[in-house]
Parts: sequence; C-alpha cells; structure tokens
Amino acid sequence: MIVARDIDKFFKNFFRSSMAQAFLLVGDDGETENLLIRYLACDNKNFCKKCLQCQSESFLGIRFYEGESLKIEDAREIQFAASQSALYGPKIFRIKTVYIAADAQATLLKTIEEPYPETYFIISLVSEASLSAPLLSRLTIFKKSRRDEVVGASKFKLNLENISSIAQNREEAEEVFREIEAWMESRIRVIHPESAISFSGFVEDYFEIKKRFFEKTYPPKMLLEHLAVSKYYFE
Repeated sequence: MIVARDIDKFFKNFFRSSMAQAFLLVGDDGETENLLIRYLACDNKNFCKKCLQCQSESFLGIRFYEGESLKIEDAREIQFAASQSALYGPKIFRIKTVYIAADAQATLLKTIEEPYPETYFIISLVSEASLSAPLLSRLTIFKKSRRDEVVGASKFKLNLENISSIAQNREEAEEVFREIEAWMESRIRVIHPESAISFSGFVEDYFEIKKRFFEKTYPPKMLLEHLAVSKYYFE
C-alpha cells in the first residue's frame, strides 16, 4: 500500500484495525521506518507519547541487521532470537539490506509465518522484486509515492556503451543495480503477455548476477556487461 504524505495519520488509521507483525518498506528514506518502530514499540500501538515506551529515548527491544546481504546465518540468528522471551517490551527485528539470500528468505518465512506475540519484523529494501512470492505474501508492504523516480525508471537505459563509463567500483555498481530494479518494477506493470517469458528470463539472469556480485566471484563491470547483453535480447 502507498504511504500517505502524512505518515503519522496514515499509521494511526492503519493500526486501528491491523494486527500485522511483519512489514516490508520499499524505497524508504528512513522516515517511515522510524515512525513505524515508534508505533510498534508503543504499549497502545498508536504512538501515544504517554506510555513508558514512547517516552523512552532508547528502545532496548530492537535488533538491527544491516549490510550488503542477509545470509542464512543471520536469518537463523533472527529465528532463534524471535523464539526467546522478551526482557523489555516488544521485540522488533529491523533488517536493512540490498539482497536477501534464497535460503535466508526461506528461514525468514518460517519465522514470520507464526510469529510470537509482541514480535515484529521490518524489512527495508529498494525493491521487492528480489523476494519470493511466499515471503511477500506474509509481509505488509509499505511504499512511498515517488512519481519522479517512476518517470526516471521508465527512461533508464543499460547498454554496453554506457557500462564502459560506469561501475568501476562496487558503490557505482550498486547504484546501477538499484536503477535496474526500479526499471524492472515499472516495466512489469505494463509488459505485454508475449514478452513475459523473455522478461522472466532477464529477471532470472539479473538475480543470478546479483548473487554473484555479492559473493564477489566476478568483477562488477563484467557482471553488468552480461546484464546489458541479457537486456538487449529481451528487448
């Protein structure tokens, strides 16, 4: 669902009727995440600013997982921690990464399917395209409306000519990956049925290449050149 400009009002309305415990934030700049944590930590789930949790400057019940990728060992650690009794208020697991490995997604799915009371999960990604359908089905998805980014994504080009001038290091390559995922998201909304099979082939190529990128088995430029060729055959 698209998060309204007035995020506080949006969450007040949402938590009046929702008992969701697992969330996916797509393209968040931190504002939605910070307020969502406040609502989940609140004793009344409305950021009342009166309870002990709301008045506290530091929240002890949150665990942070950040990095380029979330691996199976991280997911197992989350699974174990989620099964333990909370020492202080609700437990919130905040995962902010670029890529979640397939086996880690499977473990997260098992953890989220039957969550313990007062246990919450917040996953923050640039795009939901890399997540499996079963995991997505268990998440409440929040997106911020960014019309300018959608327009930019539709104009995104990836070819061998412009690859030669970018992606000389991992930071530049990661930015290209973000642009590709935004492009894929905008493309899938309007794709013609006749192109669906070719597009799914490109998506498979993309996530295999992205996996190898994070495993550091090939230079970033080589991987992106492969993607440019794959996209050429799709189009």
